[in-house]
Amino acid sequence: MFLSNPGKCQGSGDCVDACPTDAIRVEDGKAKSCITCGKCEQVCPNKAIFKNKYGGYVVDRTKCNLCGMCAKVCPVDMIRIKDGKIMGLCSNCGVCVPACKIGARMAPPSRPEPIENTEVSRRSITINHEDCIECGRCAYFCPSNSIKFSYIEPGVCTKCDTCIDVCPRNAIGPIEEGGEYHIDMTKCALCYKCLIECPNDAIVANHLEIEIKHPEYDVENDTKMVACMNCNLCADACPNDGLQLIDGKLRYDVGYCSLGNNENGVEHCAEDYAHAPCVSACPQGILQFVPESKITLEGLCVSCGGCIPQCKYGARKFSNTVWDGEIKPQCIKCGICVEVCPKGALSIEDGQVKVNFDECVLCEKCAMHCPVNAIPKTTPMKMRITNGYSMINNNLCINCGLCVDACVFNAISPDEDGNLSINNDHCIYCGACKTACPARAIKIQRDFEATI
Repeated sequence: MFLSNPGKCQGSGDCVDACPTDAIRVEDGKAKSCITCGKCEQVCPNKAIFKNKYGGYVVDRTKCNLCGMCAKVCPVDMIRIKDGKIMGLCSNCGVCVPACKIGARMAPPSRPEPIENTEVSRRSITINHEDCIECGRCAYFCPSNSIKFSYIEPGVCTKCDTCIDVCPRNAIGPIEEGGEYHIDMTKCALCYKCLIECPNDAIVANHLEIEIKHPEYDVENDTKMVACMNCNLCADACPNDGLQLIDGKLRYDVGYCSLGNNENGVEHCAEDYAHAPCVSACPQGILQFVPESKITLEGLCVSCGGCIPQCKYGARKFSNTVWDGEIKPQCIKCGICVEVCPKGALSIEDGQVKVNFDECVLCEKCAMHCPVNAIPKTTPMKMRITNGYSMINNNLCINCGLCVDACVFNAISPDEDGNLSINNDHCIYCGACKTACPARAIKIQRDFEATI
């Protein structure tokens, strides 16, 4: 319910003209409106009236038979049948507020829930992508396979330096600083230790000559690394204590895992490994079951820190990632972040994205899915919208125009009959229009694709 300040209201009727549902009228020189009491919803025999997310009420014209029961019980006599439609219900769209030139219309004061924290932090091993050369050395030494790369061509040198470490004659290295690695055969003892230890099989021997094969692609620009962030969503999703957080560190108990050794004989938590709750919860898709492995579950960082000293460029380290809730100005209030947040920590209030720091675990799903990169993230993982479908149900639309204002891609406009429609050639299926719509009149379906 939006309120009028009787001391300010001059009865100009600007709010009346702006209201898309005829829920305001001027009486005795003052604006009066629907009080959103909900009695109309209670008595509707066809369940055609529903309460929206803003606390207002909307009529589904596909269900309404114009019986008039809502009008009979309205305590402020606001509901009318006009041009074959039920009018007079406030949807709390807020269009009346800017329409009033003297500021007499306003939203009722909100009562925000108290939040203890003003920021959220996550302790984990992080990566400085500016220093990382994507050599893969950290992944070779990770005992739990919690580090993945978007692409490493097999059979070529990534400069992981394993060959240099194992060579007893210092015969391997670049001819020029920063250049490709070569083997000095005048020093080489032909022990083949480098060939045996090379994790990417980039070294070959032929007639007492040893050669290092080099990539034809740009390793640093074409390859990106993702790793477990210790967001602990997997542990939260596990129903059987197979994954636990102990002293701030993830631990896997294969005996308690219903898809592992399952010593307790409990019912499987999923029909197969791919649909396990922990696997589904992992925001980067790193966690996976490997049945032939003795450990069974791979991809969780156990915080051993073994990758840190192995990185010769100092790109891996323990650190605290902190977020104070800052959202960049390019945010389009599309609401995707709210939809994908697994902890319900995000909401859109008063046209702004709000963060409940008491619930947020910094899993970065919101940032990965943000179509305009308005939320900071540490992972290079990105979920891009690849396809979708959008439409406006004109039986629900109240013509408030909020969707038109919300769409920064100018994809919504009236058709020849005056009904709003979406141009799918311009629409990117972000959902900003759906988030803004007070009548639930817009449907959006979209497909995401994971990219690094």
